[in-house]
Amino acid sequence: MIIQKPGRIVEGLYALADIDLPAWLVSAETPSLFDAGITFMGPSYIREIRRYLGDEKRLRWIFITHAHFDHAGTAPYLKRRIPGLKVAASRMAADIVKKPNAVNLIRSLSRDYEEQHKALFGDEDIGFDALEVDRVLEDGETVDLGGGWAFRVIATPGHTRDGLSFYFPSIKALICGEAAGVPDRNIRIHPEFLASYSDYVASLEKLADLDVEIILLSHFYILTGPDARGYMKKSLESTVAFSNRIRRYLDEAGGSQETVVRRIFEEDHQGTGAIQQAERPYLINLAAKVKAVAENK
Repeated sequence: MIIQKPGRIVEGLYALADIDLPAWLVSAETPSLFDAGITFMGPSYIREIRRYLGDEKRLRWIFITHAHFDHAGTAPYLKRRIPGLKVAASRMAADIVKKPNAVNLIRSLSRDYEEQHKALFGDEDIGFDALEVDRVLEDGETVDLGGGWAFRVIATPGHTRDGLSFYFPSIKALICGEAAGVPDRNIRIHPEFLASYSDYVASLEKLADLDVEIILLSHFYILTGPDARGYMKKSLESTVAFSNRIRRYLDEAGGSQETVVRRIFEEDHQGTGAIQQAERPYLINLAAKVKAVAENK
């Protein structure tokens, strides 16, 4: 099954507010949020957390897959609003979200969305500040939230170098950030190897070995049953096909990465209308993918 709306996924696991922007709530003995969307979603998340927990102040942790603006954006706001709330991420992500250049980029990318969605936060200060990570997560460790909600931390670099995925064996559920690509409106999978093509493939192969019945994708979709079980194989196939396409275009363009970026943008983003990502972040990501393949040739 492909789920395209927020709400209850299974008892104790919820997609919050807007399925386009990732935030997953686990109402365990230690209530926790997984990923944190874009800054403007902060007040909406508060309302949804209150809806499912009764009081948003019960939330204890945010676990972040990676330090991009659309996965960590509301974390500073939520920490300001909820006393004692803590954030956990990889060691590399913990360093990134304190760097002035990274903070400024997150603010800049967030501002485009804030201007479009002012009605969702009004005069509230939802801005991104340098974020202090309270716990560094290590590959392979198990985190127990109580009440049967334990998950394994899996290092999944490739989309970014700081990427983590979280696997709940009790319900065979996987939260994977963008380690497994992003399907468009036609459920065509777009690979997201921004940092390293080879690491991305290795991470996908690692995730493909998991026994999954639920995949919480980074944007737009929740997969269950056969759609979840077959997803990683399809994502690997899409990744290889897309990298081969980039290599072919690079050869035809005499190695010009800019030409290849423009060609794919016109064909995929402008040509099909199926990609749901805004133009600016799409172009930034696409340029990184073309560069990753060019460096891997």
